[in-house]
Amino acid sequence: MFQYRVTKYNPADRDAHGAYTRDEWNSVNDVGRAFDGVPLTETEYLRVESAYITVALEFLRESKVTSLAVSGLENHDEAALPFDEGTRLSVGQVGAMLGGLLQERFWCKLEGASSFIHVGYDYYMYVGVPVACPKAAELAVSIGLFVEPFQSPYSAVAAA
Repeated sequence: MFQYRVTKYNPADRDAHGAYTRDEWNSVNDVGRAFDGVPLTETEYLRVESAYITVALEFLRESKVTSLAVSGLENHDEAALPFDEGTRLSVGQVGAMLGGLLQERFWCKLEGASSFIHVGYDYYMYVGVPVACPKAAELAVSIGLFVEPFQSPYSAVAAA
């Protein structure tokens, strides 16, 4: 399996231990706050969120993954959701629900036999696919995201 960390964070701004060193927004709750003197607008937040979703779907499409299942669902606010634990989602449905994950309305892992999408703390996204996906990685760079080989901390493989 090929595993990647997909983020808005430039790897050049990490210290020797991998910690990100710049003051950047990392949540939808940061809309309206300023970072390095620049306020995070809703428009900018939604642009970045859309980029994450676009890239996640491109990884799935390029690797020919057709569906993922909801795993480990946490819905503490008990929001009405059109899926439940174990629900199998098509790629189109995955795209529609990633915004909710990125906006922290609920949390879950999206997993298949040879693929996954995990959204973690601080606006980190991890993608696992069965084949290398150079077109998805190129797309990410072209819309301002960074793709690094990286094992998901939410992966059963990582926990083992």
